[in-house]
Amino acid sequence: MLYETKSDSILLTKEIEYIEKYVELQKIRTANSTYAHLEITGEAGTRTIAPMVFIPFIENAFKHTTNKKTEHAIHIRINIEAHTTRFECRNKFNPEPKVKEDRVGLGNNLIQKRLNLIYPNNHILEIKVIDDLYQVILTINHE
Repeated sequence: MLYETKSDSILLTKEIEYIEKYVELQKIRTANSTYAHLEITGEAGTRTIAPMVFIPFIENAFKHTTNKKTEHAIHIRINIEAHTTRFECRNKFNPEPKVKEDRVGLGNNLIQKRLNLIYPNNHILEIKVIDDLYQVILTINHE
């Protein structure tokens, strides 16, 4: 994957393969096979995408989900349609952490800037926090 990030785009199938391996590795680390769920719908075919677009959101989901024994704590869905790829990642988290972090996360701002450079006017990034659920929806238009 390191070598693939040097190019502007890779096959979406390669990105999905990497995500599948990453999720399986995380499931092994938690010893809970129902901890995370990955769902892929549609056919990637020869569609390309910028490398590592979805991974930061997935890494954050695993990092910020508090109870590793919870079933379906993380749900990742990639829906491939004729002209769009829709990525959705939901994770449960503790809205009242025991330790308050001093720094404000810059990750989402940096990701948004990267998306603006790679997919200007061709993406929609939505981030929602509802109770104990953090949700990211990224829709990329391929026209």
